[in-house]
Amino acid sequence: MRSLRQCLLDTDLVRLRAIARFWDVELTSSRRRDAAIQLAEVMAAPEAITGAWNALPDDRRRALEALLAAGGRMPMRVFAREWGEIRAMGPGRMEREQPWREPISPAEGLWYTGFIFRAFAEGREGAYEVVFVPPELRTHLPTPAVSPPVISLEPAPAPAAVQSADDALLDDACTLLSYLQNERLRPGPNGWPARHEARLARRLRDPHPARLTLLRHLVRRLNWLRVTDAGHLRPDPGPVAAWLQSSTNQQRTTLAEAWRDDPAWNDLFHVPTLHPEDTGAWRNDPLLARQAILGHLKTCIPGTWYKLDDFIAAVKQTDPDFQRPDGDYTTWYIRDTVTGAYLAGFESWDAVEGALIRYLITGPLAWLGLTDLGATIPDGSPTAFRLTRAGAAFLGLAEPPPEPEPSPLILRPDFTVLAPPARRYERFQLSRVADWVATPPTGGAGEGPFVYRLTPTSLERARRQGIPVARVLEFLRRTTGAPVPRSVEAALTRWETRGVEARLERAVLLRLSSEGLMAQVTSSPRTRRFIHERIGPRAALVRERDWPRLIAALGEMGLLPDVIGLEGGDAD
Repeated sequence: MRSLRQCLLDTDLVRLRAIARFWDVELTSSRRRDAAIQLAEVMAAPEAITGAWNALPDDRRRALEALLAAGGRMPMRVFAREWGEIRAMGPGRMEREQPWREPISPAEGLWYTGFIFRAFAEGREGAYEVVFVPPELRTHLPTPAVSPPVISLEPAPAPAAVQSADDALLDDACTLLSYLQNERLRPGPNGWPARHEARLARRLRDPHPARLTLLRHLVRRLNWLRVTDAGHLRPDPGPVAAWLQSSTNQQRTTLAEAWRDDPAWNDLFHVPTLHPEDTGAWRNDPLLARQAILGHLKTCIPGTWYKLDDFIAAVKQTDPDFQRPDGDYTTWYIRDTVTGAYLAGFESWDAVEGALIRYLITGPLAWLGLTDLGATIPDGSPTAFRLTRAGAAFLGLAEPPPEPEPSPLILRPDFTVLAPPARRYERFQLSRVADWVATPPTGGAGEGPFVYRLTPTSLERARRQGIPVARVLEFLRRTTGAPVPRSVEAALTRWETRGVEARLERAVLLRLSSEGLMAQVTSSPRTRRFIHERIGPRAALVRERDWPRLIAALGEMGLLPDVIGLEGGDAD
């Protein structure tokens, strides 16, 4: 910042005279430069500074104390929001109106004492105006204790409906990595093919699109994926195995820290009620906002419920500029997703900053298992939150929660394998040799297992990855802690030598009234392409995905088929 002498040299003579009157200085020259130099010499004296400080009215002293507490410098918009406007006036108007006599605000009154001046500073979005106390004055002024803003919250009653945090995001990370290990997924210019998006979503514990977007981003951020020569995404064995083999607490911490420290993930652009426009003319700092809110959450007592609205209001009261340190609420281009209206000015704080805070607590922090959420009715919008023990540990407020030893895998005679969710490393290995069947839902009273099934298709996939049946059997013995049932071992060994001898598949049965009609259907170009296999004179199998089109083709032949017990949707 400029020195007191430089500030005064840049000041209009009318204001210099007003400052001189406040400091009780008789100017000896009417030339601006001479007056500025004379004032600078007098104002730099410690006893003069003390006298001027004592002469300040209470409201102006409080404004100056706030500025000194901020280090003697503050964005002009922030200072003006708290202490009022300083009207811009040229020398003529200033001389006519004499604003120092009846200032419109504490800030304007302070302006004509010479304690504060304006300048420009460089920020992320360019230059912005600041108000500051020259160093010669600040040295001899009282220095208030500077402490970070601390919010104050009252606990809230326990909500009627509670959405308890879980480890579902960790499970879905394992599922995502398993899927990429076993499927030939080649991303296109617009992202993943739709069929892969749909198939993966069916296997996730929570397929919420926004949550999956964050998970996929974190997996890339952690450098867990590589691209094969054929362009397929594959897990990188080293870091992925290390994560899968770590404890649940460490797995959660790895994902949470990746989110916390990632400048590329911009939470503001994922708030569902906001549509920021990336015009290139403005830029926010996601790390700044994220770290500020995490810091304020440290004031919460772990396990204690708080109202979301109370937390947001406390941040607004104590640290409103947590993501806009320059205090400028006019340069960001953000629309309301419902109305399309631009959200500008401090009056839009609740719609922008408030919505961001709500998203952080009910989105990433809840998905990562760091906050429980509460609502007034089941499945209602969250109105309350509390830090989980894992959340308190992440913020450095408590030790991590204990981790009970998970149960072993269970192999059943019907070739299904049950994998407890916490056995993520074993489940990843299991997915290489068995097909996925079912995923436990979230929000239940207890966590059920993931279900996989050993099939010829899965064993052939394992063989292509260099995993023979002997290794599959050894893996099953080790992870279940029990002998493999004789029937299962015999069936797997027989498949290895003889291949597929029995097959079960989902199909649609077509029955016709006569052999002649079957001959027409199997010979017509309209319908024969939908016949998968004839199984009798008047019956045939149709692939499940083809039956809707077969109905249309039969209609073109003048036939009205009866449809019994069929539902839409493709098999996984």
